[in-house]
Amino acid sequence: MRAVVACTLLVALTAPASADKADKLFKKGKKLLAEKKYADACEAFSEVDKIDPGIGAKMNAARCFEEWGKLAIAYRWYIDAEKMATDTKDDRATKIKELAEELDGNVPRVTIKVPEGADPDVLETLTIDGKPVARDTLGIEQRVDPGPHQIKFVVDGVTKKKMAPVERGGSSEVTLDIPKGTGKPKTKKPLSGTKVGPELDPEPDVPSPPGRTQRIVGVTLAVAGAVTVGIAAGVTLSARGTYKDALEGHCMGSTTMCDPTGTDITGDARSRANKMTIVSIVGGAAIIGGVVLYLVAPKASSSTEHALYLTPTIDESGGGLVFGGRY
Repeated sequence: MRAVVACTLLVALTAPASADKADKLFKKGKKLLAEKKYADACEAFSEVDKIDPGIGAKMNAARCFEEWGKLAIAYRWYIDAEKMATDTKDDRATKIKELAEELDGNVPRVTIKVPEGADPDVLETLTIDGKPVARDTLGIEQRVDPGPHQIKFVVDGVTKKKMAPVERGGSSEVTLDIPKGTGKPKTKKPLSGTKVGPELDPEPDVPSPPGRTQRIVGVTLAVAGAVTVGIAAGVTLSARGTYKDALEGHCMGSTTMCDPTGTDITGDARSRANKMTIVSIVGGAAIIGGVVLYLVAPKASSSTEHALYLTPTIDESGGGLVFGGRY
């Protein structure tokens, strides 16, 4: 239960930063897409979906890959977006399905076959464009992007290659050159000097030290809290400096003598300082929670005791806390 609470606090601290990063990447992707820099734009949208999965991110990734000509990849993004929309009962589900079906008619297909009477088990490896192909997909159409595709397979230690060029909306069939008959059973030879049979005892499972996960969560939470406190301290010092400069430059040294500019600047500085006070409280709570989690974690024995330290630091650019130890 304590670990769940700790993880919840950690997520609350890191969520704003992740959302801000996703927003910046999304805007970057839109700009790159408008400039037709498809490789960078599609990578940006894909990263956005990793940070903050959503229908919008998936749809932008799909459109980016479609414009780039990577139709099979675009189709998978549309299907992923449709599934999310359907699961969440989003009104866009029907429209996304129509877009996927419309695109699917243009997605090329490649079918990899084996000769009649041949055993696919003789295939030691099978890849298309460097990606593994499952044996249960042999004889089944596979969606691919337009262009040439290299099929590589190994039989009896011999590597063979075939090319399968396909155009937009086209299809291609490739039959592998493998011998007919039953494939030889594959056996793994033992390493030199390795015992086989009943004499070989399995390696015993080594259990993780008790409380290790809880200590890791505690350290992570405390470090996140320390970073938060440090950032808040830096912003507070900056706001204080801005406030003093405004008093001297626009307020004649008194808050009752401020001109309009001074009123705006001092008000903004106070607002930032107040917000950072709240952030500091959250960070401090995270530090305390992390330390408590660490200290109450069960230990194996006195020989596995762990050292933990938390040291405040401050300099001209801001303040913070240094958290460390062995766990």
